[in-house]
Amino acid sequence: MSRSPVPRGPARRPTQADIARLAGVSQATVSLVLNERESEVRISPATRDRVLAAMREWGYVANPSARSLAGGRNRILGVHTFEPVFPTKSADFYFPFLVGIEQEAADLGHDLLLFTSAGGERQIFRDGSSRLSLADGALLLGRNPNVEEIERLRDSGYPFVYIGHREVSGPPIPYVAADYASATQQLTERLFALGHRRVAYARIGDGDAQPSRDREKGFRRAASSGETRRLTGPVWTLESAEDVPGLLAEIRHGGITGIVAEQQILAEEILAYARGQGLSIPGDLSVVVLGDSAGATQTGMDWTGLIVPREEMGRQATRLLVQLLEDRADDEAVTGAGAPHESVECVLADGATVGPVTAS
Repeated sequence: MSRSPVPRGPARRPTQADIARLAGVSQATVSLVLNERESEVRISPATRDRVLAAMREWGYVANPSARSLAGGRNRILGVHTFEPVFPTKSADFYFPFLVGIEQEAADLGHDLLLFTSAGGERQIFRDGSSRLSLADGALLLGRNPNVEEIERLRDSGYPFVYIGHREVSGPPIPYVAADYASATQQLTERLFALGHRRVAYARIGDGDAQPSRDREKGFRRAASSGETRRLTGPVWTLESAEDVPGLLAEIRHGGITGIVAEQQILAEEILAYARGQGLSIPGDLSVVVLGDSAGATQTGMDWTGLIVPREEMGRQATRLLVQLLEDRADDEAVTGAGAPHESVECVLADGATVGPVTAS
């Protein structure tokens, strides 16, 4: 075929128009080959091979931003976390999410792009614009998100899915969350079934966080679900682990024999102090742990409780995001009053920290 020279140098990259001229086809044909839309317009294998050969010869690389502006999909999914994901202390929390995201994205034929907000605090918007637009859509996760940025992203119309139950003001956002309420209810009901008549709930830190509220909802639901009256103790919110001695004194004074602990680190502190007082778990006090392992020291205790399905949450969130992108291509609503959300069932661990009430 006849070739027209393409100026090459540090300031000049070949364009689609250049490739079209080199391959002897229209620019529209080059675009169809790039976007893999041969099913819409019939392109012969010979023409496609000619276009690809010209791209390889002249080092043509598609510009993702330009393709997005043109309405095309890059098959790139962004991942934005509101906290760093690689420090050791975060590994146990984030790693399963990332495994599920990566595996599902690969199965669906998408690449991943991790946004780290280099410099300063993690931000979606910087200098008035969002870097997430480099990807077709994004998966958001983090314990302490910037809710205002999430709402701004929703209002911009950019497709995303939050991993974890996240309520915002105004229209809801798409999310995939663990079903903490159902799992907590089942675990609390197990305590009642073992003869515990007075069961309390305890946590360290902010009880207003959505995952914490979901767990507490399950606890309260268990108290009202039985045919006979069930006596639940108070819901305690401790400022730090230093409050555990006072907590244990309240437990003994109130005749409480079962504790539903939101965090494993709290359960570990209860265990250590109870042993110091000559008490045994589960002989004198049964303890359920609700899956939050942040900061835990892994004492080797086989805790009874729930296992957060982080890997499956990553998978389902990725599938949901891809579905939203396909719906958007069909001009269906992505966010708004009908924003989808999905729940993932938690796994219950039998463990060795719950037992029947003893005479003591």
